[in-house]
Formats: sequence, structure tokens, C-alpha cells
Amino acid sequence: MFTFPADPQEILAERTRQFTACGIPARVVAAARDEIDDMWGMGPGGWVPAWARHAERADRDGDPLLSALCWGAARFPALATPGRRFAYEQQLECYLAAAPRFRAAFRREIFHVPCTDGSPDGSRDGTTDGTTAVPVHFLRRPYGRPRGVLILSGGVDTWKMDLHRLAVTTALATGLLVAAIDMPGTGESQVPLTPRADQILTGLVRRLRADYALPVGFLGLSFGGHWAAKLALLGEVDAAVDLGGPTGAADEPVDVANLPYGMPGIIGNALHLDALPTPALIAEQLLAFSLRAQGLLDRRGGAPLLAVNGADDQYIPRGDTTGLAGRPATTVWLVRGATHCAPERFRPLILAVWGWLTARLAARPTTPVAERAARLPLAPLLLNA
Repeated sequence: MFTFPADPQEILAERTRQFTACGIPARVVAAARDEIDDMWGMGPGGWVPAWARHAERADRDGDPLLSALCWGAARFPALATPGRRFAYEQQLECYLAAAPRFRAAFRREIFHVPCTDGSPDGSRDGTTDGTTAVPVHFLRRPYGRPRGVLILSGGVDTWKMDLHRLAVTTALATGLLVAAIDMPGTGESQVPLTPRADQILTGLVRRLRADYALPVGFLGLSFGGHWAAKLALLGEVDAAVDLGGPTGAADEPVDVANLPYGMPGIIGNALHLDALPTPALIAEQLLAFSLRAQGLLDRRGGAPLLAVNGADDQYIPRGDTTGLAGRPATTVWLVRGATHCAPERFRPLILAVWGWLTARLAARPTTPVAERAARLPLAPLLLNA
């Protein structure tokens, strides 16, 4: 793990919407922004100490969930320093303390799933005896039987506890059992991000399908959307939503080396590199992830896939979403006036996504009329509506 050049004020300006969407009040984000002048240091104006003060204040005020969210901001964007690793430990501790008060029923379980990418004894990469641990946070309605199972994953810098609000509202709105995870290379995952990490997710899907005897879907945001698309193309899930994921479907590659807001360093940490990758190395790594280069875009069959993104994504080429349109059983939504993962239009978007998912995953699915009704608020915002 390594630190990398990043302007904390630029990152805060770009991520304020994300932090508030996760549940941190705007006043807290604004206060932290006024205090921070150092991305990696541990002085008074350091990123971790500033967010830690807000986390500790929330804890004293009896709000362990807000404390967990502030600790989550403190560990952002990667576990590249001891201070950030401590912050992540605190986030988990506060999150579990808050769990009895969640609106959705909560359970944490650790699964051990096959992983053949690593060294035999796990000495270098978090594998042991050909398996790796996958901590899962389950959230569900506090009554009734789940209608299906939905794995929820963020990307390289937004992890399962950061998606708490989305996980809870999805569980309550859809009746699906939400299984929130960190994608390989992030969070509690002990293995690096690699092109073959789908084997870990496939192992989890098969375990959940066996345990619950219900359809299993995947909702992936940002890089998590890459895995949603890949699992759908492979037919390993019953349905999947790719929200802003890089897929390699575009004619032009993602210029990772020149992405803003420290993204090359964030991705490099997920890859478990020891230093900021050179442009040549990052281009080589990204090509290995391309679903087109892997031959998956020409694959027949597979599962229903919904590919969605903002039309003005600052990270991912538009073609990585629209290039999936020709595949059977694939729906593409491009959201007008929205950036990466369409946060500007997220409320109507997630309502439509819930309608699409429940129509394909619920044991007693919604009707086509209900699915169309859920999409109505979003329809005027779609370029391809």
C-alpha cells in the first residue's frame, strides 16, 4: 500500500455529494472541509484527525452510525497509512454497535470461498488453503421471508459500510435480502484486485443460492459494476445491474493514468501495488480487465443485465455502457445531465433499478406494469428513452 499525490480540498469538493448521500450531514462535511489541509499527515489539519474528531463527537452524542460513517470518511480513499487502517477498524466497531438500531434486520457472516489466484499458504495475498474470507453484511426486512438475494458492492473507494443507506433502503423497498460486500482488493478483502477475482464472487453467489434456495442478483456501483456485468455475461447470477462500471466495451480505453482526484493511486492500492503505477503498467492492467479482450461480449446466453451510467461520466467512457446494448437480455440506460454513477439523478434512478430487479429476482415478481411505473420518473431523463 502507498500514498500518492492528492489535493484534499479538490477531493472534498468532488466527493461532498457522495459523503452526504452516505448519510453524513452536510454541516459535518462542510466543517471537515474547513479543517482539512493535509491529505496524509496526522497533524491537526490532517484528513484522518479532522474526520476522527467528528466521529468521536457523534459517538459522545450517542449516534454510533454517524460515528461509523465519519470513521469511513476518515479511512478514505485507501488503507495506505496506519491512521487510515485504525480509522477503518473504528468504523467497523461503531457500525456493529449501531446495528441493533438499524431499520432493517442486520446480520454479519464471514464466508470462505474458493480463490486460486494466491500463493498456496496465503503468506502474500490473503488466501488460505485455496480459499479467502468474504465478510458479508446482510440486511433484510424485519418481517417475512426474503423474496430473493441481492449482492451489493461498491467500487475501489466506496465500500460496504459506506453503502449502508442504500443497502437498508433497498432491503426495505424490495423485500430482497441484501448482502453487502467489499469487492476484492478493498475494505476487509484480503486479496488484491485481479481480472480473475470474479471466481470469489461466483463462489459467494453459489453459496448464497444454496443456502437460501432463492434467485441471486448483483448490484455493483462504479468498479463494482464491472463485476455485475461480468457475472451476468457468465450466467452466474439471475440478474445484475452495472451502475458506472468499466467494461472495456468502448472503442477507447480508460486513460487511468490521467484520471483526476487521485484515482490512479486509489486503483493502485486496490491492486495491492507498492507504488504509484506507471502509465504503461496501468494500461496493461486495465486491458486485462476488459470484458471485450476476455471474449465475453461475444458470448451467447448469460443473465439479464441492466447497464446504467451518467451521460457525462468523468471517469468511464460512455461506450463502456452503451457498448453493451447489442447483447441479448441487456437494457441500457444513459442518464442525461449526470456524471459517474449518476448521483445527480439517483433518487428516480434507484426507484427504476428496484423495479427492474424485483421483476427478475423476486420469487413472486412484480408485474410488467409495476416495473414500468417504477421507471416513469426516470424516463424523461434517459437519452435513449
